[in-house]
Amino acid sequence: MKHLLAVGSAGLLIVPTLGARHLVIQGSHKIAFVSGRQGNQRDIYVMNEDGSQVTNLTNHPADDFKPGWSPDGTKIVFTSNRDGKYQIYVMNADGSNPTRLTRNTAIDAAPAWSPDGTKIAFVSNRDGELKIYIMNADGSEQRRLTSARRGGEGTPAWSPDGRRIAYAATRKGNSNIYVINATGDGEVRLTENRYSDAQPSWSPDGRKIAFYSDRDGNYEIYVMNADGTGATRLTNHPAFDGAPTWSPSGTKIAFDSNRDGKFDIYVMNADGTHPTRLTNDPADDNAASWR
Repeated sequence: MKHLLAVGSAGLLIVPTLGARHLVIQGSHKIAFVSGRQGNQRDIYVMNEDGSQVTNLTNHPADDFKPGWSPDGTKIVFTSNRDGKYQIYVMNADGSNPTRLTRNTAIDAAPAWSPDGTKIAFVSNRDGELKIYIMNADGSEQRRLTSARRGGEGTPAWSPDGRRIAYAATRKGNSNIYVINATGDGEVRLTENRYSDAQPSWSPDGRKIAFYSDRDGNYEIYVMNADGTGATRLTNHPAFDGAPTWSPSGTKIAFDSNRDGKFDIYVMNADGTHPTRLTNDPADDNAASWR
């Protein structure tokens, strides 16, 4: 389960030699992320997509993590234990008006907004093991989406058309990527190996899914077709690379890495070329969410 809920978990910098293409970031998009730079607690921060203008949004003594943008960019959903148990909250994009969406004695975490903004998928162990749930964006009508099959599940990710949800599930001792219809039927296993595949992220056009895996002996970023075929390794570094998230244009992927000694947010071209460090603080930075 540590791979299913990990928000980032180990450097020399090896730049892939796949041509002389350079990373160019343009526009006014933002990246939300998690950092412990204020002390022992984790907070939600936001920065420009080039790493500039870092702002603390939550600044709370509790643990705030796993941010996710609403489709219109006006709100951020996140996980926090500020009221005791880990539950799901939503706030305005400037950090104001944090509001609790789930209320129970179990763990609710890893929220992900549907593309139309009406639903939020998340994980909860309210029925025992961690499973995928879905609720309205205001927290109403919470229900379990996946079946009672044995094994924990985590990190749900909506397809851009809102019809499917990809997630990682641990069954038979290892984690693989699955996809299910947003109606709760039609589960399909996309990866099948004895290693750990986790944290899927759909490309904006819905044709690809990025994820991280230790199938080559070390945690790296991979991308595959949305049907599970054609898995290709994007990063190649002895450190830990994980938690991929696509840029809105689909041309870049942000990810977590500790290749420089601690966890920071990096960005690379969607083909894996030109990895570039965006954050550089003594504390760990991870769990990027791009809008």
